[in-house]
Amino acid sequence: MNLLDDYRHDHLVLTEDQATALSYCREPGYTVEVHPPVNKSVPKKLVLLIRGIQEIQSKWLGLVNVSPVISFEIRRVAGQLHYQFSVPTKRLERKLRNHLANQVDGVGFSDGYSGLPVAAQSEVGGGFLTAGRNDYFPFQTSFDTPPANALASTLHKHAMQNTDVVIQILFQPVIGHPVKRRWWRKKAYRQIGFLKKEKEKLWGRRAPTQREKRQANKIEDKAGSNRFYTSIRFIVVGAGEYTASRVKELVGAFNVYENPETGQYLNLETLKPFREKSLFSFCNTVSNRVYGKWGYSFQTTVDELSGLVSIPSRQQDNIQYSQ
Repeated sequence: MNLLDDYRHDHLVLTEDQATALSYCREPGYTVEVHPPVNKSVPKKLVLLIRGIQEIQSKWLGLVNVSPVISFEIRRVAGQLHYQFSVPTKRLERKLRNHLANQVDGVGFSDGYSGLPVAAQSEVGGGFLTAGRNDYFPFQTSFDTPPANALASTLHKHAMQNTDVVIQILFQPVIGHPVKRRWWRKKAYRQIGFLKKEKEKLWGRRAPTQREKRQANKIEDKAGSNRFYTSIRFIVVGAGEYTASRVKELVGAFNVYENPETGQYLNLETLKPFREKSLFSFCNTVSNRVYGKWGYSFQTTVDELSGLVSIPSRQQDNIQYSQ
């Protein structure tokens, strides 16, 4: 335990003005709640959806990224689970509904929810996930069932009672900022070269192992693919002194994305700033569905992202299914 922990804050008790500010999203856009079908197969990943709503846009001769930022949220409010997408334009909302209906037979839609489920005197805290290794190492993309099932089971109605949760995944296509992108690719291909070359040993040299060759090929595939800046953030409401414990409990469901082949995993950062103002700033960026200074994004491919935004196939009492 660090001696400074006594001066850090892992949760904030909201004033009435703060609760009002966080209870709605000030950014323009459209939110669609998704209802999984009952007793029908659900695809393990939403690859066609991600490809369909991907819009790569830049300006100033390709220097600035103006691609739309899309949000996917898993919300547990009053024990009930909600899955929703938020997009900035009506055009993207139509594309979202069409591509999701084409990929998931029997899926239902309704209007989604804005802001955070808070009121005056609510206790809020949270954290975020980052790539455990350099983000050119790929995450797991092969699953037996939709990876969303792990999180749904963690958020069943008897778990973490009297606690509301918002898990937000923001993503935006990688484009613009050519120096930054070139540097990322340079690091990726430097790692590829290291994995493929012969290694020095005390008694001579050894050829790269089969695992190193597979890792190099996977990194090369990722470096040559379209990618997204991806940010995963958590808000926990009503947990008080147990906020940090609740965040760790949620993060366990994301272990399904750990890739034993490349060693890539999602690493938790629980937010414990010295100033309560920083906690409010973090909650505000989540409420408004913007990266802000609390983005902490990493890069994912279409295949990786489509697993992160999957919808569950399990039957569970607190999930609202389509009729």
